[in-house]
Amino acid sequence: MPKAPKSTIGKASSRTNPLGATSPNAAKKAPSKASDNSKDSSKLPAKDSQPVSAPADDVTASETTQQSDNPVGIAKADDSETNYLVLVSNTLTFDPTITRVLSLPPSLTFGKFHEALQIAFGWADCHMHQFTFEVSTPCHDTGGGRKRSPPKRVLSLGSGTSNMHGAEDENKWTLRDVLERKEWNGQTVTSVADMHLIYEYDMGDSWVHQINVLGRADKGMHTALTGFPPEKAQQVLCIAGQGHPCAEDCGSMPGWEDLKNAFKKSGGDKELKDWYKNMCANGDKKGLDPWKWDMFDVNEGLESIEA
Repeated sequence: MPKAPKSTIGKASSRTNPLGATSPNAAKKAPSKASDNSKDSSKLPAKDSQPVSAPADDVTASETTQQSDNPVGIAKADDSETNYLVLVSNTLTFDPTITRVLSLPPSLTFGKFHEALQIAFGWADCHMHQFTFEVSTPCHDTGGGRKRSPPKRVLSLGSGTSNMHGAEDENKWTLRDVLERKEWNGQTVTSVADMHLIYEYDMGDSWVHQINVLGRADKGMHTALTGFPPEKAQQVLCIAGQGHPCAEDCGSMPGWEDLKNAFKKSGGDKELKDWYKNMCANGDKKGLDPWKWDMFDVNEGLESIEA
């Protein structure tokens, strides 16, 4: 895609390891100073989950909305439908919190969304992952105020090889299928903050990414940013964010903090720095600046993702 003038949102960076590539060093952990988080903390039993069926392959979205007895309630798709704007935050990072704002077509599957998140956050896609969805519902309040129930898990999605606890196939569900599913809220999720969307990557380090739906993109936004007409404009875009990609296998939050501290001064932990430069699956031989990232580099990687 043509490159617009550089933005101040993210500083330019150069990464020598191609994103999304499986590295022979993927299983090599950071030196022992990084915390050992080898237990799979994500394997929580979904006690309250209700059986949920993916949208039928032989029923179109428009037909689905016309069936009065249809429990899914997926909104009708049309050509004028604009992208969702979502803010995704790696909740185990700070100073800075690693975030990305993405523009995503409603017809994008969660399998493709996983690919987009790997590129946007600079992961090397060498671990398992899972999407989970929780919903809060109205409950009785004797004081007259508006009360919501504690979040209840209603759906889990994963890849065909990493499904856990009865997770559905992420390639059979689109963003629209979930975000417009009135069965869970009575209205679209983009208008209320009662659905909690989580993307967890690496069940050992347990990197939890909170997904917040900000709303819909303006028509023509992608054309304005890319210079191409709507039918040729890039479908998935990163439009804002902060923070250098987190290191694979660094030992979750404690290990990431140790690694950042090692690069803050010339006399920092040499073993940790050598590991990141030469063995980390998504490391950089030039070193680590926690604030440095390149939005244009991210978008170049997102060009190939289509709904």
